[in-house]
Amino acid sequence: MGNFENPSILAAMAGITNGDFAQYCLLEGGAGMVTIGGYSIGREMITASVKIAQRGRKEFILQVGKEANEILREAHTISAYTKLIINLRINNLIDAKKFIRQFADLIIERPIIEINAHCRQKEILQIGGGQRLLQRFDVLTNIIKVFHSNDFKISLKVRGNAINPDILIPRVNQWQLDFLHIDSYRTGEKGTDLGLLEHYINEIYIPVIGNNSVVDKKSAQAILDTGAQYFSVARAARKDPCIFQTFVKNF
Repeated sequence: MGNFENPSILAAMAGITNGDFAQYCLLEGGAGMVTIGGYSIGREMITASVKIAQRGRKEFILQVGKEANEILREAHTISAYTKLIINLRINNLIDAKKFIRQFADLIIERPIIEINAHCRQKEILQIGGGQRLLQRFDVLTNIIKVFHSNDFKISLKVRGNAINPDILIPRVNQWQLDFLHIDSYRTGEKGTDLGLLEHYINEIYIPVIGNNSVVDKKSAQAILDTGAQYFSVARAARKDPCIFQTFVKNF
């Protein structure tokens, strides 16, 4: 996954991290890896995205049945698929299978697929997507299997305190994921729960991407000091897509 000498990753931001923005962060900004998405897959999820957009939040609105083509068009903007992560919001196995049949046939070089069990927008939660997948292990397990069966590397993005870590960790170790992307936010507080991040890292057997409030060298180093192999940047990159250059100089 990318180059460990540059452990910085552009995180997904719905409606913002499209191909052009990600490519700029990769080539001009100096990011080690970039993420496009999150993209809602399937009629239910796309309808939820439309509702979210109607109340003023940015969203990627894809055409139902054409999601693979539209995402591939954005993915082609990135110069190297080996440095690309695609963040997907999927809430059921049927839509996962439909999407992967189309997408896998369209590409040869496999980017990393990041399954979004992180989104907490009410419209997504109401239909069992995003963070709600952590309460639907059977569905999440089957979605992961679909991507595994098509030779994709898989990242799972979660909010670390949305579920008891001791419930999630055994599942993570069973799912044979390639990466776990953890947003270790503090409920109702600013800053990163580094202790929570360390707890996950000490108990799982795969590389971890640490996320939350990375805005400068100090906050990035704090993530890496927990034992995380990578850190991801969201809002700070939106303000300054070249912020990754600071990290390159220091790591």
